[in-house]
Amino acid sequence: MSQYSVARLGAVLLLTGLSAGCDQLGSGNKAPQEPEVPSAHELSRIGYLPTESDPNGRKIYNQLAKARSCGDFELAMRWNRPPNIAGGPFGKKMAYLGTASPADLPKDSEVFLTGTIVRGASLAEGDQGWYLRMKDGTVVEVVERADYLQKQEQDTQGDRLGALNQPDKPGRVLCGHGYYLGALGADPEKGDKKIPLYSMLFALDRND
Repeated sequence: MSQYSVARLGAVLLLTGLSAGCDQLGSGNKAPQEPEVPSAHELSRIGYLPTESDPNGRKIYNQLAKARSCGDFELAMRWNRPPNIAGGPFGKKMAYLGTASPADLPKDSEVFLTGTIVRGASLAEGDQGWYLRMKDGTVVEVVERADYLQKQEQDTQGDRLGALNQPDKPGRVLCGHGYYLGALGADPEKGDKKIPLYSMLFALDRND
């Protein structure tokens, strides 16, 4: 299985749903929603990323760990998983977060988040945890389980950049695809205060 198969599967399911919607146009049903994707000009910035065609012939970025920055990673994800279209293995829309979680964000929502590492550390049983500061100054807690860490390490072995390089270094930018667990995290300064907690499926750390 090639790198980051979750994103690829999501894109395939997304487009399958769109095709089904098109087939129903003649039945008087609503036209399928137009995907909100980056412009051709924006995509030119990530022309270095490898692609492949899905079963419908649509270009999909399939080796996202090669992204040079979190901004490039997010551009590729927004193409693969437009925020206004349900898809992926869970059949949900992707919420792209650079600030605090919306108050009405449902538990188990799929998210792509980007934040600056406040603190990172290896946890019990090989898991990795982080406190991230978002653009609005709020802090969230993020965890990636050992099995996902091992899988992404295997998938990115030999890549020049790799996925996680200095995940414990404050000031690095962490970004990735995961899901929301709820307000279950522990505030690093006020232990009795709960903050958003996310479980990551695939994460990168970069300088920016």
